[in-house]
Amino acid sequence: MTRSVVVAVALMVAVVAVAWVIYGRTVGIEQANGKVTVLLDAGTAPSVSSPAVSDGGVAAPVDARAEITALRGSVQARAAQGGWADAAVGQRLASDDSVRAGRASEATLRLGDGVEVRLSPRSEFTVRELSAEVSKIRLDQGHVTASVDEGGKRVLRVQARGSDAEAESAGGQFGVVTDGSGQLAVATSTGSVKLSAAGSTVEVAAGETSAVTGGAPSAPRPIPSSLFLKVGALGPQKTRELSTTVSGAADPGSVVSVGEQVARVDDKGRFQVKVPLKDGQNQLAVDVTDATGRTKTAALPPITVDRAKPAIEAETTWGQKSN
Repeated sequence: MTRSVVVAVALMVAVVAVAWVIYGRTVGIEQANGKVTVLLDAGTAPSVSSPAVSDGGVAAPVDARAEITALRGSVQARAAQGGWADAAVGQRLASDDSVRAGRASEATLRLGDGVEVRLSPRSEFTVRELSAEVSKIRLDQGHVTASVDEGGKRVLRVQARGSDAEAESAGGQFGVVTDGSGQLAVATSTGSVKLSAAGSTVEVAAGETSAVTGGAPSAPRPIPSSLFLKVGALGPQKTRELSTTVSGAADPGSVVSVGEQVARVDDKGRFQVKVPLKDGQNQLAVDVTDATGRTKTAALPPITVDRAKPAIEAETTWGQKSN
């Protein structure tokens, strides 16, 4: 009789083991008064991201929001389903929320422990992901400076709107700039950054820069000692046309703008952009920003638009033929 019980228990254990492998359930066996009871725990669903663990070994919830820690000038924030409104220090942003800084304005945000991002003037980004391991933003236009503490064991990823370009760092300080149309450039101050696009990845070490201008990232090269900008010759300074073309050269990956018009900079650094004009005098300037956050402005000669019809002077004497 005892042998039969042992055999039955062995068979039951085998069945339970198979069920545990197939269904992933926790199994317990209890034997009392010659009876065998099988205890099954339904288990829990897998977690999307690993929770943070406190010193006491207890899982702590992850606050999946970015926090604005400093502001200067005109800065606005927008919820995923709302409109733009003035931002405030201490305000938190959830996934798909955005923040933008106006001219001469900046915002600093904390994106999880050990990750800080500073938004430069005339720039905007959207929060894409905040988990226990990853902080991800999409840089919609302009420039950000990022700092990632390698001791925080968190990765920061910065994407570019309009392309698959992405910068990733697990430790260091670096800058990222985009024209808002798919181009992205990275400049690393400390640590290292992986820049990926079009199925290719390069490692951008401290003191190096790399750019994505429509394909794979360029080979990393030393950060130029100064910001390069050369503007070509303009058309006539007095015109009847309501637009003019501005061309020139800058470092590849830089963002070049004339007023509100952003120029496309190719892999050789060349750019050309059509700029609207208004009646009367137009004072234009070319602005350039590189991945380090350096800026430079070149003022252009004024252009006057005069669309008044020219007066026609003619003198006619009846009875005389003109020669």
